[in-house]
Amino acid sequence: MNRASFLKKLRGKLQRLPAHEIDAALAYYEEYFDEAGEENEQRVIQQLGSPSHVASQIMADYALKDLEATSTSTKKNMSAIWLIILAIISAPLSLPLLVVAIALIFSFGAVIFSFIIAIIATMLGIFFGGIVALISGLFILAQDWATALLFMGVGFIVTGLGILLFPIVARLIKTIVVVCVEALGKLFHKIMKKPKEGY
Repeated sequence: MNRASFLKKLRGKLQRLPAHEIDAALAYYEEYFDEAGEENEQRVIQQLGSPSHVASQIMADYALKDLEATSTSTKKNMSAIWLIILAIISAPLSLPLLVVAIALIFSFGAVIFSFIIAIIATMLGIFFGGIVALISGLFILAQDWATALLFMGVGFIVTGLGILLFPIVARLIKTIVVVCVEALGKLFHKIMKKPKEGY
């Protein structure tokens, strides 16, 4: 493989990225080859690894950079997670290591998803529990006004607590997703880490 075929294959592997990112990555590697010189072309190719290896690193780096540079919307976080997963899957790993990496990613994702669902269920339970207590107080108002006032008071307090906790819980969920994406990126870099060699 020579420089031209390496860069052509690299471009093909990066087609899921925006055009300006592909151009920037290819310009970087063209400059990398230029600095090494024509006589060191094969050594550079050996040092970089396969185009698949380089492309998977570029895609994971792009996902993390894009996540840090833009607002942390849930859609943006999910696209970053999928880009990193795609980068890990497309990386030239041995089959057992690839299976372990995929199993770790999905088990980690299942645990985090379950935790987020538990937080949301708790939040909804608090809110709707308050509404039920409030409605119960209204129904027994004619029978026992003291108990009705107690139920309505508890209902107002618990419903208010649910409303106050909503922004905190939303921010917590966003933080959890961002931390998961960063952890996934770090996992990818540990899997893909190669010792740097000089020319």
